[in-house]
Amino acid sequence: MVRDYTCFIVDDEDLIIQRLELFFSELSHKDRRFHLVGKANNGQKGIEEILRLKPDIVISDIVMPRMDGITMIEQLKPELPHTQYILLTAYSSFEYAQRAIHANVLEYIVKVPLREADLERALDKAAGIWDEVKKKEEEFQSLNVSVLENKYRVRKQFFNELIRGEIPSHRASDFAHRMQFHFFQANYCCFIVEMNLYESFRDEYSAVDQNILKYAITNVIEETVMNCGRGVATDLSDNRFIGFLSWENNRSRMDTEYACQTLGSQIVSHLHQYLNQRVSVAFGGPHRGWESIKQAYTEANNVSEDFYYHAEKVVKTPAHRLQYHNDKKVDFQQKLADFLAGVQRKVSKEGLEKEFANLNQFVMDHKIHKSIMAPMLRDLYRDIIAKFKPGNTWTTDVAEFPTQFMAFREQLAYIGDFTYEYVHAGQLLYRAEIMSAMRFIEKNLKQRLTLEAIAEEVNLAPSYFSSLFKKTMNEGVISYINRKKIQLALELLNVQDYSLLALCEEVGIVNEGYFCKLFKEYTGDTPKQYRIKMTRYESK
Repeated sequence: MVRDYTCFIVDDEDLIIQRLELFFSELSHKDRRFHLVGKANNGQKGIEEILRLKPDIVISDIVMPRMDGITMIEQLKPELPHTQYILLTAYSSFEYAQRAIHANVLEYIVKVPLREADLERALDKAAGIWDEVKKKEEEFQSLNVSVLENKYRVRKQFFNELIRGEIPSHRASDFAHRMQFHFFQANYCCFIVEMNLYESFRDEYSAVDQNILKYAITNVIEETVMNCGRGVATDLSDNRFIGFLSWENNRSRMDTEYACQTLGSQIVSHLHQYLNQRVSVAFGGPHRGWESIKQAYTEANNVSEDFYYHAEKVVKTPAHRLQYHNDKKVDFQQKLADFLAGVQRKVSKEGLEKEFANLNQFVMDHKIHKSIMAPMLRDLYRDIIAKFKPGNTWTTDVAEFPTQFMAFREQLAYIGDFTYEYVHAGQLLYRAEIMSAMRFIEKNLKQRLTLEAIAEEVNLAPSYFSSLFKKTMNEGVISYINRKKIQLALELLNVQDYSLLALCEEVGIVNEGYFCKLFKEYTGDTPKQYRIKMTRYESK
């Protein structure tokens, strides 16, 4: 791919500037790579304009009033290290030649007489250097990305093996030294970051986009930790991330609690603000030394089990654990059995919501540990299918109840919505919910739509609505919205030209880079390429 190069002239003689402008005008007919973007008649003005325009190549006189060309270049070099400089002079002074060499000037051309062949040769040389710089930058960037990806992959494997107790302390210490983790011999605590609404996240995004977002989440967590002290974070598995916060001096229990609450709140806030991801954070107690890492993780993991009974964006510490009443398991099983016996095909939405509200209230009063509660709800889901299976046409390929990543309220809401749709499946009522969602999306297409807002509009639990939409439409909610937004963008571009920013505003996508990525995925072209094709078609 041929690259364009921007050029700038600095000379105090109007005749030389006019000569160079004519040179670039004529050069454009045979070599379109070089474009003149500006000019100045002294070094001081040259600095102002060059820093503003950042040209690739500067052609400058040496002897000028107020500031000579070499002094100008010496001041520009720190700010624009890759810009190439070509000097013009009517003087063959050894002093100027020496200064030009020290300033790393590309060419030193005598301008009386000014030979165009010398200028063309100098421009070609500058273009070659720029091509090498660009190539090395791309190689370096590619290497950086590869190294960073491998770094996070190795780090993830290391911490997974570490918390399982598969790495001895001396090996862990060696690895930590190589990765520049110097804080585990000081005081530290482990924390777990867990994504809320993970079932919906998996339905909304492709596997590639999920990995990109998880990588971004890891970076935000780690940067937030570094702002609070020392530490590290990495992707752990599925919807979970692990991190460590370290501090040098001994802290009181109150100070440690405050530090954990502060960090946790910042992680929750930053991930919602920057990536629109809802998470909860759980901390273990303070520890010291490599041999305590597995215990530190176990404590944080135990605290994170409380997320099952909390809403989104929660920060938990050992000082604020829930009390479980596992002895109430038999009583709750009886309530589930009574509910199942009483539910009929003609059950109303209101009646069903009342029954589930009673179940929810019992559990809020007498919390039962997730390891006991989740299997009971899974059995209820299967019992509902078994009870209404005869004569029901909607039993083919019924998905397994997604218990693993849902909180209790999500699971109960999912079962409630599923039960109502399932027992009325012969009437295909679920289609009405999807049609209502599609009308809402169409009406608000220019807005920033979220799964939660659409689910609330049609009065369904987000996780269940996401699953139902994908089953009905053979397409995820976010994928459907994005496709509709790109269709709207195409309609707009068919009518008139838009700047990228204006087009993003019209279709309700904030990030211009993300919009271009989507546009190319759906059309094969960038918005600019698409508009050029349309213009050519219209001119025929």
